[in-house]
Amino acid sequence: MADRFIDRMIAVAEPVIEKNDCELVDAEYKKEGSEQILRFYVEAKEGRVTLDQCTEINREVSDIIDTMEDIVHSFVLEVSSPGIFRVLKKEKDYIRYSGNLVSVSLYKMVEGVKAKQFIATLAGFDTESKTFTFDSQGEIFNVEEKDVAKINLHFEF
Repeated sequence: MADRFIDRMIAVAEPVIEKNDCELVDAEYKKEGSEQILRFYVEAKEGRVTLDQCTEINREVSDIIDTMEDIVHSFVLEVSSPGIFRVLKKEKDYIRYSGNLVSVSLYKMVEGVKAKQFIATLAGFDTESKTFTFDSQGEIFNVEEKDVAKINLHFEF
């Protein structure tokens, strides 16, 4: 039920997000405290997403949802930047953020990799073999996408 709902809301939101020169990075629908939250994470196609863009997307999507008579339950709509520690989930993310420092969690130990969790530079992603190349202080190694549980941008303060 929740999957169908979020898929429907994504279909409503994506044209609005595109119109505002952004792209959808991720979406979630979950209970937080006593409220259901529908959250869209958006990123500007060029540069950084602004508060004005998030506000405009929220307003336009809210206006569309308000006209949908079959939406009977209440929820809070949020539009947000994915933040500096954003999760990388799609091939275009892997390519876009090649050269950046990332935090990586693996499902299991992989041959040639010293730990299940590590920080390294994302040196590349091969779209044919579905393999990441990482550089950890000059040590280059490859990991198949199927072995990666999660990749986040890593920022050191």
